[in-house]
Amino acid sequence: MELKYLKLIKSVAEEGTLTKATNKLFLSQSSLSHQLKEIETQLNTPVFLRVNRKLVLTDAGKILYNTANKVLEELDHFNREITRAVHGEYGKIRLCTECYTCYHWLPPIIKNYSYDHPNIDVLINTDNVANPLSQIIDGKLDLAIIHRKIDSKQIQYLEIFDDELVLVVSKNHSLNNKKYIYASDFKDQVFVTHSKNYKKSSIFERVLIPENVTPKRVVYMQITEAAIEMVKAGLGVAVMAKWAMKPYIESRKVNVIPITRKGLWRKWYIATLRNPNDQKPEYLNDFIDQILNANQY
Repeated sequence: MELKYLKLIKSVAEEGTLTKATNKLFLSQSSLSHQLKEIETQLNTPVFLRVNRKLVLTDAGKILYNTANKVLEELDHFNREITRAVHGEYGKIRLCTECYTCYHWLPPIIKNYSYDHPNIDVLINTDNVANPLSQIIDGKLDLAIIHRKIDSKQIQYLEIFDDELVLVVSKNHSLNNKKYIYASDFKDQVFVTHSKNYKKSSIFERVLIPENVTPKRVVYMQITEAAIEMVKAGLGVAVMAKWAMKPYIESRKVNVIPITRKGLWRKWYIATLRNPNDQKPEYLNDFIDQILNANQY
């Protein structure tokens, strides 16, 4: 049963005549008569009876009328829900970050965003952080905060900021007398990292691997604060974003040293799926704007 037939049954039943229904459906009377005949042919039973110049529903027609009301009401509800979602009245944002250190500045942004968008759920996906772009392409994420771009026509990138990676050492570490750190300085060090896939990290890909240098030992510590505590205790060294170390530097709990004379810098991006005409829900665009305009970095 086509949707136009359900609309016809509802209109004729409520208006009582084809003439009045034509004004509601913006169709000619002959067109309505033809469609009504098609409906009755499909059902193999009359839908209306003519009583005192009015069309009255048969028993089969009443069933069809009730069904039409339910279907059209659900369709109207569906259209309203879609409109509300597109215009930002409610929805959800699924996001992922390529690095756990982003969680130092991301929660305040989410908190501020929630004040203006109380019906939008911001869901942080902590799985598969090593490959968030594939999740965007697969439709499992709406947004990713990354520093590794891939060439893909399906992904759109917006630049956020640059940050510098530095070596983090204890206050009495032997490397404190160095002005810059080079690959060779890692040979005898216990390297503390919050990344399971540490060989894909910037320090390995851009500094250590090109020089064929491997630390004495690598210790995986997922929580940044726990990694810093190990460094403070002299149990290893770590490479972290300088902005993330600011509180520790100010409290003089650790020292940081630039990596190479030029420094080890990363450029961060917001990555989203590239849609035709860049059509995204308004609430997602608002969230992206808040990240772009933030000053926590």
